Amino acid sequence: MNEAAEFRVSVTDTSSWTPVGGQIGSNPGGSYQAPDGVRWYLKTPSSNDHVRNELLANRLYRLAGAEVPDLALVIHDGRLALASRVVKGLTLADLVGTAAEMARAAVCDHFAADAWLANRDVLGADLDNVLVCGGGLVMRIDQGGALRFRAQGSLKTDFGPEPIEFETLRDPKRNAVSASVFGAIDREQLRASLRRVAAIDDGAIRDTVLGVCGASAEAESLAALLIARRDDLARRGDALAAG
Repeated sequence: MNEAAEFRVSVTDTSSWTPVGGQIGSNPGGSYQAPDGVRWYLKTPSSNDHVRNELLANRLYRLAGAEVPDLALVIHDGRLALASRVVKGLTLADLVGTAAEMARAAVCDHFAADAWLANRDVLGADLDNVLVCGGGLVMRIDQGGALRFRAQGSLKTDFGPEPIEFETLRDPKRNAVSASVFGAIDREQLRASLRRVAAIDDGAIRDTVLGVCGASAEAESLAALLIARRDDLARRGDALAAG
């Protein structure tokens, strides 16, 4: 994004934070404790754009009603980075039996949001990007592969107005990990997840994009693209209802 754009997100300096754990995932990072005792996982994606892309995806998930961790932009070792508040829970891979079935069904409640945001790595390579917390709360904890970027920082070449992920996330030939969960979604649950995305207001999408990415032509273009993707999913929901 344009470095001269007016951003509306505060940035925290981590120089007073204490390291308490090592790297998790594909991007450089580690666990830190802030002076107030709160623990955060810091990661430094490959570019500032990738950092803001993940923060934006996190906020858009909240617009859709999905549970995600608190995120903050930080300066760490002189670079822009992302801090995710540490939450406790079990991964989908940790669960068995009825608990696993219930958690997988809960993940499917927001399948359409995953498709809308092109989050192809939503579940993680080992079903480790979703945590099941106290009370069965399901939380998507890593949005690094959503929107314009792949998880390791390269730009997607097929992120456009048609959310192809509506099909590919359920296709075992295209994404075996996600299809192992989303392939079981039933028609009514699919319709319900589509309704959640269809209900998101244009203004809320635009305000969220510009709030994270700044007021620029590129940000306006991204907001328009997200609105087009939402509209496509809304039409799919209407078609399911009619059929």
